[in-house]
Amino acid sequence: MIILCNQMSFGKFLFPPDDSLNNSQSLNGHRFIINNQIGSPFIQTYIQMLIGASQTVNLNVPVITINSEKVAEIQGEIVYTIIDLEYQQAIRDWMAFRAKVVITVNSGTETGALISEGVNLSNGYELSWLFKLYRNKRFALSGSLELLNRSYTVVNLKTFIQGVLDSGRIVKSNNLVNTVPSTRAGGSLKFCYAFNPTFGFGGNINLLYGESIDRTAKSQAFFDYGGAFDANLLPKLKIPIGILAGYYHNAISATTEQVTSDLNSILFQINYTGKEDLNLGLEVNYRFYQPSDFDEKIKLMNLSLNLRYFF
Repeated sequence: MIILCNQMSFGKFLFPPDDSLNNSQSLNGHRFIINNQIGSPFIQTYIQMLIGASQTVNLNVPVITINSEKVAEIQGEIVYTIIDLEYQQAIRDWMAFRAKVVITVNSGTETGALISEGVNLSNGYELSWLFKLYRNKRFALSGSLELLNRSYTVVNLKTFIQGVLDSGRIVKSNNLVNTVPSTRAGGSLKFCYAFNPTFGFGGNINLLYGESIDRTAKSQAFFDYGGAFDANLLPKLKIPIGILAGYYHNAISATTEQVTSDLNSILFQINYTGKEDLNLGLEVNYRFYQPSDFDEKIKLMNLSLNLRYFF
């Protein structure tokens, strides 16, 4: 079937008439700063690319024990790299479809950290439907139905070496590389409130249910939440700069580590706000969590470039 449309009808499809680009990202004269963790409740069409990297700060690698013998401990750091591609299509003024691809890699930078943590690769996709639930001059609320699929590939040197020593040889059950799939589904609420043209607040609440990374555990619920205040300096000071600060709690790990405390992030972001069709920001976040085999929390500094272009 071939559909012919002129420029005007094509524009109506991409920009629903009740939610044009100029007002769908703004409330009460305030244009919101969009953070990758917090997201947005607005029904818009966009494409997003995020590239980032994290490194641990003052990491204390636990003493590595293989075959009841302590391996000489060599200090090192853990580096995380993330690539995030996302596309959302506004289908109606009250509904949008979103697809996202995520790739995350973490690895030790030196021998001690490499043996302790190995190499983790996480890749997968997210699919969701976003629905506008309520909107007035200052407040917007949307809900979404979400499906997350991840595949975790692990190169675990410590476990592999221990298995070789225990069996005296390499056996099929002792793999250097293991792959663990995980599927989860659920929903979320996304909201924002504009105090005035300069200041606003956004947040989200997510509840997912599905497979645990630990195959010995049953399926479980995952609860994420977060919020952030932002300030857009353009309306009052005529400076095309926006600043965001907030907090996010993430119960879904990006790697296969078993944790005693979930990942928590202190969010900070600075944006260029001079163009209505562009959300360009530099995210600088401080993150911390505690794996089950660490005595102290792992602390990370994250730096990401977030580019979202609206059609």
